[in-house]
Amino acid sequence: MIGMPASRIWNRVFTALAMAVLAYAVLAPLSSLDVLQSLGMPLLTDKLWFRLATITAMFVVMASAWNIIGGLTGYAAFGNVAFFGIGAYTVGMLITKARWPFLLALPLAPAAAAVFAVLIGLPLLRLRGHYFAVASLGVGVAVGELVQNVDFRGEPLFGGASGLFLPILAVPNRDLYFFYLMLAAAAVAIGVTWAVLRSRFGYGLIAIRENEEAAAVIGVNTTAYKVAAFALAATLTGLAGGVFAQWNVFVDQENSFPIGYNVEMILMALLGGTGTVFGPAAGAVVLQLLIQFLSGSLPITLQIPFVPDDAMPVLAQVVLGVLLMLVVVFAPRGVIDFFGGRSTLSIAYLRRSLRETSV
Repeated sequence: MIGMPASRIWNRVFTALAMAVLAYAVLAPLSSLDVLQSLGMPLLTDKLWFRLATITAMFVVMASAWNIIGGLTGYAAFGNVAFFGIGAYTVGMLITKARWPFLLALPLAPAAAAVFAVLIGLPLLRLRGHYFAVASLGVGVAVGELVQNVDFRGEPLFGGASGLFLPILAVPNRDLYFFYLMLAAAAVAIGVTWAVLRSRFGYGLIAIRENEEAAAVIGVNTTAYKVAAFALAATLTGLAGGVFAQWNVFVDQENSFPIGYNVEMILMALLGGTGTVFGPAAGAVVLQLLIQFLSGSLPITLQIPFVPDDAMPVLAQVVLGVLLMLVVVFAPRGVIDFFGGRSTLSIAYLRRSLRETSV
């Protein structure tokens, strides 16, 4: 490594670290199998580990899905949580009301989210900039309220404020089952992003992001491309929502349409690097671990002298905000570009970043 540029060294270190974390995440859960436990294998995971890992994989799906419409197409959607909720409620309704088995109901979750995205995308994607962002946020809020308050013959159609209680899926090693299922959804989301970036469709989306009028002039059907990207993002997000519904066993407006998910999936994509294949996934892992660490959900807690425990949540939000501000200023293209050597800490780069991120 002597004589190698520092950027390449950092790139290799970052890649090696990412591969080690991925290998541990994929293989460590296998230690919970009864066969390996009977052979004296040390248990590398527990209930808390499985929950945090499954949630992190879920956010990898959502951040990667948002990246298709927000990172590649350049339309900052703030209402993608609606697709997550639609996927969750589709599975919940089919299982509790129609008595469908989970694996038969699951494919309907991304399909329902995609259909809804097409229906609202046709009028919504005629807006641009902050108009589109605000309108998409309104859709996310409205769908959640609609699901909770719609009645049919005097009874709440979707469970109302009480939500939907799903039967527990009787499978061996339930935690392991849903972790790998959500991990598979994350792999699909990353694979779809990779395929889109290397297709004519992806080139059209990037052209729309850079200059929509110029893209239309060179023959890109901008309306069709934008709606297709919106529907594709909805499909992946709805898939995550469908898996979440059966894994969590209970769905209601609070856990299926949380507005905070909108912000988190966008911040994860920004942190890792919008418009890249692995950026949103890396941002989801880093930000989710940081959120859990600062909130005290991890076994390792943060202890700061002279700071009372009840003030830690506020401090956690401050630390998170400052960190994200530093990332946006010094690495506006995300940590993937930063460790890839395309971003450097210098006065010239700082000035250029401020020019690029200023209005």
